[in-house]
Amino acid sequence: MNSIEQLLTALIIIVRYGLSNSILVSTLAFFLGLILGLIFVFIEVLGGRLASWTVNLLVVILRGIPPVLLLFIIFYGLPSIGISLNNVVSAIIGLGLISGAYQSQILRSSIQAVAARQMEAALSIGLSKWSAYTSVIFPQALRLSLPGLVNEYTIILKDSSLAYAIGVVEAFTQAVHIAQARFEYFTPLLAVALLYLAICFSLSQVVNYIYLKLRVLGYGQ
Repeated sequence: MNSIEQLLTALIIIVRYGLSNSILVSTLAFFLGLILGLIFVFIEVLGGRLASWTVNLLVVILRGIPPVLLLFIIFYGLPSIGISLNNVVSAIIGLGLISGAYQSQILRSSIQAVAARQMEAALSIGLSKWSAYTSVIFPQALRLSLPGLVNEYTIILKDSSLAYAIGVVEAFTQAVHIAQARFEYFTPLLAVALLYLAICFSLSQVVNYIYLKLRVLGYGQ
């Protein structure tokens, strides 16, 4: 079997037996992060000083913890206090927590990018501060944040390879298994690298398309 055939064979095996877990972990972690990011940003924007300070501190902590360390804490550390989670759930929660911290900052910067006069206009027609944010400010901010959120998903997808450390059989894990079975690492690792590259490149094109659409609407100038 020549090198091209070995590469294609490894790629097929990785896609068939590992990619689904990579997509599952990264997608669920992304949406967990989005939910947490929305909660964080609304507390920062609408909460009191103490609540905002607490959320900011939590965001700083989560952004400062290496993802693989957090996965170890959740999967190996929590059982010592009576909380046992399987490796897939641990990976989703760990990556989701860190992503929530980053997504909150993406959303916050998008909210700040919406003109302050729009808030003044919303309040002047009798909307409450909550209604002004949910009905006027946030829909525009969410549109602005879409490129950043898609980019965050690609980051989570690549970070999902860290789940290998706690035994999740995802794309990178499959590549390592193939390498160990063949006693040859270059081809399987190249195959999984090309797979990540193809997915992330495709998503980056989506980001560029969204960015151009937003520029037509007058944003991102």
